[in-house]
Amino acid sequence: MDGAAPPAVTVEAGQCDLLLVSYLGIDFRNKGERVYRLLDSSLIFKGPLPLAGQTLRYEISIDRFVHNGDTTLFFFSYDCFADDRLILQLRDACAGFFTQEELDASLGVVTSDRDRAARAALTPGYFKPLARTDVTHLDADALELLAQGRPGDVFGPEHAQDEGLNPALRLPGPMLRMVDEVTIDRLGGPRGLGKLTAVKRLTPDAWYFTCHFPDDPVLAGSLVAEGAVQLLQIELLHLGMHLTLPDARFQTVTDERIDVQVRGQITPEHREIRYEVEITDITLLPRPTVRADIIVHLGDKPAIRMRNLGLQVREKDGAPYRPGTGGVPVFLGRRNRSGEAAMINELHLAHAAKGLLDVAMGPEFEIYRDSRAPYIPNGDFRFVDRVMSLKGTRGDLKPGAEMVTEYDSPDDAWYYRQNSHPHMPNCVYMESSLQAAIFLGYYLGATLKDPSQQYSIRNLDGRATLVRDIDLRGKTIRHHSKLLMTSAVSGAVLQNFSYELSADGEVFYTGESLFGYFSEAALANQVGLDNGGYTAPWIEQEQPAAEQVRRIELTPDAPWFTDPDGGHLRLPGEHFDLVDHVDLVAGGGRFGQGYLHGARAVRPDEWYFSCHFHRDPVMPGSLGVEAVLQALRLFVLEQNLAADIDAPRFAMATGVEMGWKYRGQILRDDRELRFDVHVKEVRRESGRLLVIADAELWKPGLRIYQLTDAAIEVRSATDPA
Repeated sequence: MDGAAPPAVTVEAGQCDLLLVSYLGIDFRNKGERVYRLLDSSLIFKGPLPLAGQTLRYEISIDRFVHNGDTTLFFFSYDCFADDRLILQLRDACAGFFTQEELDASLGVVTSDRDRAARAALTPGYFKPLARTDVTHLDADALELLAQGRPGDVFGPEHAQDEGLNPALRLPGPMLRMVDEVTIDRLGGPRGLGKLTAVKRLTPDAWYFTCHFPDDPVLAGSLVAEGAVQLLQIELLHLGMHLTLPDARFQTVTDERIDVQVRGQITPEHREIRYEVEITDITLLPRPTVRADIIVHLGDKPAIRMRNLGLQVREKDGAPYRPGTGGVPVFLGRRNRSGEAAMINELHLAHAAKGLLDVAMGPEFEIYRDSRAPYIPNGDFRFVDRVMSLKGTRGDLKPGAEMVTEYDSPDDAWYYRQNSHPHMPNCVYMESSLQAAIFLGYYLGATLKDPSQQYSIRNLDGRATLVRDIDLRGKTIRHHSKLLMTSAVSGAVLQNFSYELSADGEVFYTGESLFGYFSEAALANQVGLDNGGYTAPWIEQEQPAAEQVRRIELTPDAPWFTDPDGGHLRLPGEHFDLVDHVDLVAGGGRFGQGYLHGARAVRPDEWYFSCHFHRDPVMPGSLGVEAVLQALRLFVLEQNLAADIDAPRFAMATGVEMGWKYRGQILRDDRELRFDVHVKEVRRESGRLLVIADAELWKPGLRIYQLTDAAIEVRSATDPA
């Protein structure tokens, strides 16, 4: 595998525990009546796997012996060095000498109540593959193609890379290959991150029995673990993780403990072993990585368990992995679905969201390794995947610079499942366009002229129009952002951008927005929309009669959140749980067309704070807008405005330009947000109902958002538009 030793060889070369215990005289006690078996161990990789030409040196210690009748257990550890560099530690290892009767009596790996509780406590997760495939079953021929370095021939063209890239990212050849058939469930396992099942068919006279041990053939635990490693290699390729780098190796994750229990022996009498691999974590940081728990079965008996086995794709020493000076890199291996070369890819955008900024943007940004700096949103709220092209020069912030970026919108994304109709909600349109725009300015170096200043980024103003409402599930959104203006003022840098979003060559969303990079002092002096004064909501100013005000509690069991039969209007939920209650005045508001005053308690642990922004948590303004749009949907439901529409569905309003102004943020300790919605127009057109409103949003004591022409529409589900 391109000169790197596999984990099995690295671990198995530490056979000196058996040599040491033999040297100490264990054979005089066992008298040839007992055989050696490893029971428990913990592995901690401390560095990259060894390379051809290096010498492995093991320093081993037997820490203690335990005797139980004629049975001897011993506990040992070792440090493994490649030349003079520590690369592996074995800790808390236990082995013993057993009779055949004792081995036959093993119950296998026993799952305790504590184990079951820990598994039940795992939280659901989600990871979007970098390349899509419908392939879920791999036979021997497919595994051989992966051993030849041809993932595109197995999983499809999205997984292919240019010839000559990543020669080391392949499975071992037939002799060391420890799986023969693999089934992949991408959303399986306790976290929904994936599950792999596999079998290795055993041959009684195979080399792995004849070599281990003389007169006592048994499959080495290190080879069983090698099969688990190979399954993680397959999973990394299945997810498309190899696409992020041009010249990488598979490497075990370092400085993390891998616990191994062995409670059964695999002998020539067994015809196969079966792996169950449950993925527990998938991440792009610091490099594309999967972690898993593994059970190996002999028939129905769980014989071996491995916990927290981690594997990653990591560049070779000296290989390119990030943009160079100036931000325009050599080709880093990633092409989009159309075969167009990406400038930087998902790995870099993950770092721009929650990692090392220099990995995302080049060595000039190393100055931020020890200080706080702006990040784009992360996790469930990051909606940019790749940079395809840049027209502009780092350090030149004059108008005219342009950037083309892309976002792959998966058909099973949370925002489709949780929206009241499975089309893209407004907040994703807004965020995807705004994140692409701010990345252009940041990538050009908006903050680099004052590296000692710690900035936060905030959206100030904007306007946007949905030109056409199309179903974006499973499609690639392409952003075209253009820098219109940069202005440096005391404690801030302001930038204005225009942008358009397209899919399959069709523009569907356009807009323009102003952003600011602000110092901590500038943010501490925010005065909202009213220069620090308090402007009361309409309901406080006008004090309508009690009988005119209807309080609507939006509890999870409210009828507006359920749609048991389909074809009915409903409100979104889960991540879109943004409103606790609404006070509705049917003929109220600034325009006399209807008024809603909404409120939502804000908890410090709201999901969006950890996503927006890293080290600078604020509620996204787009979610404040989403709360207003929910209130408009509730207005339609409460007033029964869509009664004459067959199979109605909510949709984003097309052809209506919404404007916004932000002069403050909802923070973790703000406790509550409130908002006013003033319906200004209810318009019925051919095939749709359109509701347009102006709105405002408050944090405690301060009015901070202002929206003009926030709009929703209702159309028939049979309308393809």
